[in-house]
Amino acid sequence: MEAPSPLSILILEDDPDACENLQDILEFDRHRVTTFPSSRAALASPGLKTADVILLDWKLPDASALELLPILTREAPEADIVIVTGFGDFDRAVLALREGAADYLLKPINPESLRASIGRLSQRRWLAKEKVRSEEMFRHLVEAAPSVILILRRDLQVDYFSPHAERVTGYSAAEITGNGLEPLLTKHDPETVRNVVDELFRQGELWGREAEIVCRDGTHRWLMWNGRVIDDVEGEPALLIVGQDVTEQKQAVEKLVQSERLAAIGEAMAGLAHESRNALQRSQAYLEVLASELEGQPEPLELVARLQKAQNHLHQLYEEVRQYAAPLRPRLAPCAIPRLIEETWANLEHVWRDRDARLSFASPHGPPAVAVDRSMMEQVFRNILENALAACPDPVRVEVRCEEIARPAGPRLRIAVGDNGPGLTVEQKRRIFDPFYTTKTRGTGLGMTLARRIVEAHGGRIGVGDGEGPGAEIIVELPSGK
Repeated sequence: MEAPSPLSILILEDDPDACENLQDILEFDRHRVTTFPSSRAALASPGLKTADVILLDWKLPDASALELLPILTREAPEADIVIVTGFGDFDRAVLALREGAADYLLKPINPESLRASIGRLSQRRWLAKEKVRSEEMFRHLVEAAPSVILILRRDLQVDYFSPHAERVTGYSAAEITGNGLEPLLTKHDPETVRNVVDELFRQGELWGREAEIVCRDGTHRWLMWNGRVIDDVEGEPALLIVGQDVTEQKQAVEKLVQSERLAAIGEAMAGLAHESRNALQRSQAYLEVLASELEGQPEPLELVARLQKAQNHLHQLYEEVRQYAAPLRPRLAPCAIPRLIEETWANLEHVWRDRDARLSFASPHGPPAVAVDRSMMEQVFRNILENALAACPDPVRVEVRCEEIARPAGPRLRIAVGDNGPGLTVEQKRRIFDPFYTTKTRGTGLGMTLARRIVEAHGGRIGVGDGEGPGAEIIVELPSGK
């Protein structure tokens, strides 16, 4: 792996000393550095659109970082933006990352922390370029590689379905040939598929289009499609389409991006962990002492209770980020999932106590126990149930269905948790497991991301149900060990 090239870095900093310090560190590492004391000067610079990294002070004389983030993202879409600030405010960090910042550094800047951040961004850019180069090579080699090959007519009937396509999808050629692609494309709108095929016939060829298919066993695979119109297949034009399975590559890239984000969060959390825990513990102790001193005084006690509630919320946020950044090592032991969900619901009584909310099970007799880390799985179902309670107006009805299903890799326990709320939009379904994505006014947006990490650490998977009914449905599948 070759060393990453020097980067073009813009510094937006109104403090001359801080600006000079950053410039000295970066130029010593051979990066090309341009400095600006205000946002107006930076936005007027012709070098903005070609910048690789932008170091952005939280507060400039003519704009704040939150005001500039969407503008810089639009004007310099290829640049990574790193917030540099003297405010050690965790909520600000989460908000900046959610708005598109790549990292968040505290003043005074530690040279090694700055180099580590720039190094990660540089490496990621290099890997992205390598991915593009690899995809270009792939287009030339795809016909010689084991590929999903099919011949598709204008009416979407399949004339040929290759043996490798059978192995990848689990469908036999007899099931697909002479029929349409509906079994493979259930995640796609039929009208959209029709429009794409019509476009391909007009253009005459297809290169590098990614599409998700659904295999016989319910698993989803990503294929990179290339194709060309053949003028005469039994007297009429048809499409010769070659698909290369890129699921593993796509997952590897996603894991790489995820690991970079985890590394950044872990680095930030390491500096906050010790002092934050101590401060929270001291504050809690003082509040308990204060509450005992104010016994018999309801109004001051109410204020103390509110402070304790805020403390607990802060602790919960801290724990979410800590768990998200920490490695997961499940300690497996037999556990009856329906009983665990009932206990998790009971532990949320403080949330639903004064509401018309009910949890029910579709089957009164649950399946046998499965091997899981009980504490981790409780966190998964706690996040799912909390989201249902937050999304649903009264009356809240949450129904759980547990059933054993057969998969090629072995039997699975399928747990579907559905509610009677407004459901999820297409965008929410697509992004529900993305880090820092949330529709709530409070929280880090890491709850469902952590749930996915936990389920995958158990060898399972989690996703959004495809049901047509009202409400949202989250489906968890876990190996049942049979």
